[in-house]
Amino acid sequence: MVSITKKELKEIKSLRTRKGRRASGRFAAEGVRLLEEAIRHDVRPELLLWSPALLAERGHQLVQQFRRRRVQVVELAARELNGISESVTSQGIMGVFDIPQSSFDELLRPEHRTVLLCDGISDPGNLGTLLRCALAFRFNPVLLTGKCADPYAPKVVRASVGAIFGVDLIRTAAADVAALVDRGKFRLIAADVNDRTGTVDFKDTRCNRLILAVGSEAEGLSESILKISDCRWRLEHERCVDSLNAAVAAAIMMQGIYHHTIGKRN
Repeated sequence: MVSITKKELKEIKSLRTRKGRRASGRFAAEGVRLLEEAIRHDVRPELLLWSPALLAERGHQLVQQFRRRRVQVVELAARELNGISESVTSQGIMGVFDIPQSSFDELLRPEHRTVLLCDGISDPGNLGTLLRCALAFRFNPVLLTGKCADPYAPKVVRASVGAIFGVDLIRTAAADVAALVDRGKFRLIAADVNDRTGTVDFKDTRCNRLILAVGSEAEGLSESILKISDCRWRLEHERCVDSLNAAVAAAIMMQGIYHHTIGKRN
């Protein structure tokens, strides 16, 4: 049986913090559903920790799938797994993954037709939901600008429901995005609650490659992103509601773009 030292357990526990993740270059994902999604997207952890006492049959089968994929599996006592878990009570299984290193140049790959830009999305739940919606509507990669939450923080990973394994994440600056727009590589659509036109012309031939930029509900998009946008889009809704949650609004917009562009190519 493969064992693990107390020092290694302490290092894994540190992945709950931004500092620990940066130092290690790794992140942790807990729970059967998240790790099933890792398998579905063919992403293997460098290490799998589990406690037989905390898992039902579905979890035991999952461990065997990872073993068949030659992942290093370590069995822990329930108290040991609880001690490093981000949850009050561990879900019985945890994967430790390398943080992918993606370059901004990947945007130039021809298969990337629709891209999501998250600008200053600081709420972990919103960011995780945005990643899930991006995967659902084929927005890849996802760009992170401004003061976004750490996408590999436990709350974001959990809120993504495994989408973290299916999208490419690139933290970048508004200036880099501006360079793409200036070179005519992408058309940037800014989600803007203050816009008066409210719609986007999807018959415009420049809609061939799009970046949808979304900011937080409280702050909206930064001026640096609004300045480089080709057009602005406001969702129409009843005025008894001041604004929509950022993730909800972005999901509606992504579905609209998917319907008008990607869906028609399928």
